[in-house]
Amino acid sequence: MSAVKPARRQSTPKLLPPDLYDLTEADKERALQEVGLGMLAPDSPILNQRAKEVDPAAITSPKMQAVIDRLLTVAGSQQKRDKSGKKKRMLVGLAAPQIGEPWRIVVVDTRVTADRKRAGRLECFINPEIIWRSRETEEGREGCFSAGPVWGLVRRAVALKMRAFTPDGKQVERIFEGFTARIVQHEIDHLDGLRFPDRIKSDKKRHWVHTEELPSYPENIRRWPRICTRERWDAFKQGKI
Repeated sequence: MSAVKPARRQSTPKLLPPDLYDLTEADKERALQEVGLGMLAPDSPILNQRAKEVDPAAITSPKMQAVIDRLLTVAGSQQKRDKSGKKKRMLVGLAAPQIGEPWRIVVVDTRVTADRKRAGRLECFINPEIIWRSRETEEGREGCFSAGPVWGLVRRAVALKMRAFTPDGKQVERIFEGFTARIVQHEIDHLDGLRFPDRIKSDKKRHWVHTEELPSYPENIRRWPRICTRERWDAFKQGKI
């Protein structure tokens, strides 16, 4: 799951024509950078498939530890520096299928806040399972490297309890709330072959956002002029457009 920092309010945000759906040069450059860092392209078939359970006895094996290390390395590489020179994570979660590994493994920044003023460390969870969700839900903005230019508003539970294994093979149960609960649900969806646009029922809440427009997107999300229909999303993730 990727995040974009809210921009300062602009009286006249610079947006591209609302009928422009062709990828811009900036879109293409961003996609190439992500692939270069180890991410799969959004039209990769593995992203639509259910990932395989990891045998708990094999978690500490060299093979699985190598997968975990690679996942953490790729996630850690998706960073930028702010004006003070401090690293600021652009990616707050990552699932193994996103880097071509067919296993039920995710990494989540369990301390980051929605405004991204505080970023923690990435934690790894194997065979994560949500065993309880709150009845209360909340709609929130989501984006993802595996969804390309598609962003949108997704309704999810505001709290949950997750059971999973840690990289040392121990089974744990963790409770997450707020933004972290959203990240966990987003990443576990990846393990089931789902991406966040699949969860959005209304086309009006599924948006096509070019790279150049990302700074203006948070403040204009409720009136974004370029929607992404279900048909367009399905065609995009299958590599047909």
